[in-house]
Amino acid sequence: MQKTEGALTDIVAELENAAEEEKGKKVKVGHMIDALDHRGYGPALAVLPLIEISPLGGIPGFPTLLALLLAAITIRLLIGYDHFWAPDWLRRRRLSSDRVIKAVKWLKPVSQRIDAKLHERLSRFAGSGARRAAGIVILGLLLTVPPLEIVPFATTGPMIVISLFGLGLLYRDGLLMLLGFAGSIIAVAAGLWGFLGTGSSSG
Repeated sequence: MQKTEGALTDIVAELENAAEEEKGKKVKVGHMIDALDHRGYGPALAVLPLIEISPLGGIPGFPTLLALLLAAITIRLLIGYDHFWAPDWLRRRRLSSDRVIKAVKWLKPVSQRIDAKLHERLSRFAGSGARRAAGIVILGLLLTVPPLEIVPFATTGPMIVISLFGLGLLYRDGLLMLLGFAGSIIAVAAGLWGFLGTGSSSG
C-alpha cells in the first residue's frame, strides 16, 4: 500500500495550521514564512510555487508578490544562511486567511500523491553544487514572473519548474533536479513566446 502522508503533506498541514490561527482575518506573509522556516529551503521552494496554481494564484499581483518572497528565500539559500529572511514590508503584507486555507486544502491531495511517488534517487545530482546552480536558475526564472503576469497562465510555467527544484532538494531526487534544469529552458522559451505574441497582437 502506498503511503499517503509524508514530508510534503506535513508541510502543507503546517501552512494550513498557520492560516487557521488567523481564520476569518488577514494572515501576514511573515506568519507563513515562519511556519516553514524550520523545515528548510527544499520544502519552501517545493510548496510556495505550487500555491501559484491554486485559487490564490488568480489574485492580480499575487504571482509577483510570491516571486519576491521566493527570491528573498533563494538569495539566503545561495549565501548559505540556515534561516529564511524577507524584508519587513513583505512580511507585513496580508492575505485573506480564508483564501489561504482554500489554497492549502486544494494542495493537500496533490501533496499526498507526490509523497506517494517521490524518493531519493540519483542523489549525486542533488548535492551542494546542484543546489547552488538551481538557486541561480531559480532567480533567473523569478525575474520573468512580473512581466509574464500580463499573459494569462504564463507565470505557471516558471513556478512549476521552481517547485521541481524544491522537490528535488526535499527528497534528494537528482532526476527532478535534472528535469528542473531542462524545464527552465522550456519555461523561459514558452514565456517569451507568449509575451512576444501578446505584444504583437496588441500592437
